[in-house]
Amino acid sequence: MTKAKWIWLGLVALLYGTFWVWYGGNGEPLSEEEGLEMLKQIEQVHGVKLEDTPEGSMSRNLRVMLPNDDGKEFYAVNLETRAKGSGAAEAEARYAKIVMPLLFERGGHPVFVSERAGLMLGKYGEEVDRVAVVRYRSLRDLMDMIADERMLEGNSFKTASLAHTEVFITRPTITFLQMRLIVGMFLALLAIAGLTVIGRLQKRRTNAASARA
Repeated sequence: MTKAKWIWLGLVALLYGTFWVWYGGNGEPLSEEEGLEMLKQIEQVHGVKLEDTPEGSMSRNLRVMLPNDDGKEFYAVNLETRAKGSGAAEAEARYAKIVMPLLFERGGHPVFVSERAGLMLGKYGEEVDRVAVVRYRSLRDLMDMIADERMLEGNSFKTASLAHTEVFITRPTITFLQMRLIVGMFLALLAIAGLTVIGRLQKRRTNAASARA
């Protein structure tokens, strides 16, 4: 193995290690004191106090979650009913344009988005147009995102695009989606491709040197 190949493998390994640390999912739990301070920031940004929000509001549910936070990743399951009218689709696109960067900055991302195709059991699903599952790195990241001032504009578009939405938090017991594995496999292929390119370049240089000799 040549020095150039070792350097290349080291760079790929460093890239994967950086991704592993950034992607997180097993951080320090929020203390209740820190969580309450973040809730105050959310109140200041959105101009609504916790006690003035209705039952079932995000602020009230976040307050309930604080004492049980474990610092780990979780998945939010969104059950969405679209608003009527021609402007709803445009508002949805503008909401996504604002929220997606906020998610990616904090190691979050959509995992699954699906349109309802029919009913198998029950009646509640008749009210649901779409199901979306979103990965969050931690409760701290979720609250930090909500406290971002860009969410003010984002929420106005969300309200315009959805007639109703229900969101609940889950932690998977079985999942076949392993983002670290996917990224690791991609970087492994990149490493192999890089080694191949380096090997060919070195061989070409060796042949060129032999020809000049």
